[in-house]
Amino acid sequence: MANQPVTFTGEIGIHYPLHVLNRYTLPELIGLAERAVKTMGPFGFTRVWTNDNLEYRSVLASSAAILASLPVKLGTAVTVPYFRNPIDVAMAFATMSELAHGKEISLGLGPGSRSILTRHVVRTKPLTIMAELAVALRTLFAGDTLNRRDIPTLADYFHLNSEHYALRFKTPAPIHLYYGPSLLKPAVLDLVARHFDGVILQTLYGIADMEASLTRLNDARAKSAAAAPLRKTMLLNASISRDRHAARQHAKRFVSHIVSGWPDDALTAKGIDPKAIQAVRQAYAENRGVDEAAALTPDEAVDRLIIAGTPDECVDRVRELFFLAARHGFSEIAIGVPLGPDVPEAIDLWGNEILPALK
Repeated sequence: MANQPVTFTGEIGIHYPLHVLNRYTLPELIGLAERAVKTMGPFGFTRVWTNDNLEYRSVLASSAAILASLPVKLGTAVTVPYFRNPIDVAMAFATMSELAHGKEISLGLGPGSRSILTRHVVRTKPLTIMAELAVALRTLFAGDTLNRRDIPTLADYFHLNSEHYALRFKTPAPIHLYYGPSLLKPAVLDLVARHFDGVILQTLYGIADMEASLTRLNDARAKSAAAAPLRKTMLLNASISRDRHAARQHAKRFVSHIVSGWPDDALTAKGIDPKAIQAVRQAYAENRGVDEAAALTPDEAVDRLIIAGTPDECVDRVRELFFLAARHGFSEIAIGVPLGPDVPEAIDLWGNEILPALK
């Protein structure tokens, strides 16, 4: 009995990356979220996560519409700091909290993919920008006055001239700041430990790397002044379908984003030939979009990073990740990108086959 795996008892969420699900209109996305509530509600489903990309549907409008339409919690994985100034971010999410009926919002923040984002905006000093954004949001959500001198890099970036800023209305629901989703490099550990309430970890990095990151992060948190334990959300990267080939091909839309931004040594460490990724990088460098980049992504990249296939093929690997989440005290597992080629089918497969098998 001593070696029996611990059962995960936390919450379940689902991640709707707006660029990957670009084929769905916003009303259709809300319908998919409602389907998830009905299908996975008995297994602890509580939250819908959105994300932020230029040229695709707005993370702010989409998130507000989901909150206004359904009795769910909201998360973002992630909101990018370079697209809007920190006062605007605080205004938007404080306004959304009025739709949350007191339920907390998990505001995930991340500097964005270097390979993609630098084609759209100037991605200056990401660690400094993230630290200053966390300070700004925490101050504004608390109803306090934000001093320009506390966010000098953000103030210069967005041409903020006033010496002081404050929200002129209250934030009625808790908003927790999360960092991610990424592998926690040493330079990021202190940033997360000092400035964030939680972290989002993607399973594409593999169990060994996730456990190493968690160990380093727990050590950094213990040495910080933060009193509260760090919240942890697992973003479980899977593409599920009755059609194995379709599930694997669909996974390439997400994988193309990931591998295009990784350096050669990181690709090699995961068993992926960097030469096979050059065409994918070029597609994003020329802003040709995710469809073309996905078509150029090799099968080996899917095999190394994603759980992809039928429910029967995937359930054992999913179970192993649920055990990992239980061992390390994760409060939530979000069913993450790529989801599957047919999202309604994927939701039903999770609710009717995979989650029951895990219980």
